Amino acid sequence: MKISTLSVVCLGLALGIISPSALGQAEDSAPAAGPDLGSVLAKLDQVVAGLAKISEYLANLEKSTDGNARDKSLKSVASQLTDLNENTEALAKTLSGQADDSEAATGLLKELVALQGDAAKKAAQSTTPVKWEYKSIFGDSRVALEEEMNAFGKDGWEFFNITSFGRGSAAFARRPVK
Repeated sequence: MKISTLSVVCLGLALGIISPSALGQAEDSAPAAGPDLGSVLAKLDQVVAGLAKISEYLANLEKSTDGNARDKSLKSVASQLTDLNENTEALAKTLSGQADDSEAATGLLKELVALQGDAAKKAAQSTTPVKWEYKSIFGDSRVALEEEMNAFGKDGWEFFNITSFGRGSAAFARRPVK
């Protein structure tokens, strides 16, 4: 009876280390940017180390007892403790992966904020307005006007309006002042 009571007490202590209040407290104190899983991972490391010690202690007790009801109870507790140890280690690995993901996401968000800041600065900078020079040409025939427009187009003039009047046409062009 002494061995199984001791086993239950040790198991209770091990489970008490990762009580829901401890996990909730780590969650409540997390910054808004992302959860701080460092304290939870540290507690889980302590739990894993404690469970390993208890498993070793139970294994030694198991070897020293004879095959009776207490021995069966001890084996049952040892089996449950082994399962708990495996589950705790899996949880620690999962939380560790989430911590890495959280750090990567935080880095990405910082990079995005910096890029957005740079874009805002560029948008805020005043751009100098384009200065234009204008030209108008007149022609009696469509063919003559097109030839003249092509010649001006080669020099960088952009035609933005063509108007017909009477027997002729007028074309209006502009280009940036260099």
